[in-house]
Amino acid sequence: MNQKVSDWLRNFGPAWIVMIADVDVASIITGLQSGATWGYRMIFVLVLLIFPLFIIQDAAGRLGIASGKGLGEQIRINFGKRAAYAAAIPMGLADFLEYIAQYAGMAIGFSLIGFPILLGLIIVFAIHTLIVFGRQYHQAEKVLIPVSFLLLIAIVSSTFVFHVDFKSFVFLGLSPIQPYSNPSFAYLLAASVGAVIMPWMLYFHSGADSRRHKQVKDLKNERLETLIGAVVSEILMIILVIVGLNVFSGNSLISINELAKALPVFGNYAVPIMGMGFIFAGFLALVVVSLGSAWGVLEATGRSTGLNSRISFLTIFIFESLPALIVVSIVSGYIQLMLNMMFIFPIVLIPSLFFLGKLVSRREVMNGYEYKKNEKIAFWVAALIVIVGGVLGLITLL
Repeated sequence: MNQKVSDWLRNFGPAWIVMIADVDVASIITGLQSGATWGYRMIFVLVLLIFPLFIIQDAAGRLGIASGKGLGEQIRINFGKRAAYAAAIPMGLADFLEYIAQYAGMAIGFSLIGFPILLGLIIVFAIHTLIVFGRQYHQAEKVLIPVSFLLLIAIVSSTFVFHVDFKSFVFLGLSPIQPYSNPSFAYLLAASVGAVIMPWMLYFHSGADSRRHKQVKDLKNERLETLIGAVVSEILMIILVIVGLNVFSGNSLISINELAKALPVFGNYAVPIMGMGFIFAGFLALVVVSLGSAWGVLEATGRSTGLNSRISFLTIFIFESLPALIVVSIVSGYIQLMLNMMFIFPIVLIPSLFFLGKLVSRREVMNGYEYKKNEKIAFWVAALIVIVGGVLGLITLL
């Protein structure tokens, strides 16, 4: 095998996982609902989001590789513990909300396959706890990467039976002129932004790359992997919008019992496949979110190494995930619940984006691979797009 290809396969993982885990249950619901409510109009937003998704995740991966440390640790070293907590605490809150969204998605999955929801969530929590306590990232990754490909194939396979109006797709979907002032559009726009870029992604990507001891020679391949992941994840979201338009058009809120209609190619097996897909997609996101969140908080507090790090890791996980499980077990309206979680993420992301932009611009941090002028401009433009999306969603609630 060619040496370059061999090196790429050996280091393949974190950038792809963080992108595909981003197309989680909540993102699937957001895409379907956006298509049902606004059809092709949301496609321009999703195409635009490829830019900030790639730029911001590329910055996180570059920081982990060039500096050899994750985002949380670099914030603590360069800006002090207070700044590290200022970034990590909102991230912990966002991850608690993310746990709620993923447990809600898996609750839908268990409901579809006829399995007791509470029992299913308890089993998921127990398995997840074992993975977190064992801190077996590399072992989990061997399972997560194939699962990510299966999820991708399952989503794409049903699209061939749906009609695409290419004229509307181009002239309506790709037009920058959209009803941004409409509260419903602004709400789903913010949810789409939140479904694309979340705080845990920055900490997971930088932390995973630093822990795998990637070298600067891997930067080019890492950037390619990030770009592929960004494009693929947004293509999947666009596909979901098209499916939502064809199957649920006009529905102000999609019904759980109707979700399997999005997989007509599977016939009578659509319901169990949709259910199992939601369960696996939710679990994939849970594992990655827990790693990113724990790494970020542990790095911020300086407890990422040493004898107590494993206990601290498990403590953070339990304090975030157990309350989320309890919330989901006592509420209903899972689809609306997930949509409400999404638009909050861009707001909570602001401190982490600020510190990430500052860090990748510092020569002493990046060991000579710091951002140049044009790269700095691209990063702050990308960050502004994300923040504006979140603010639009916040305004809809005022």
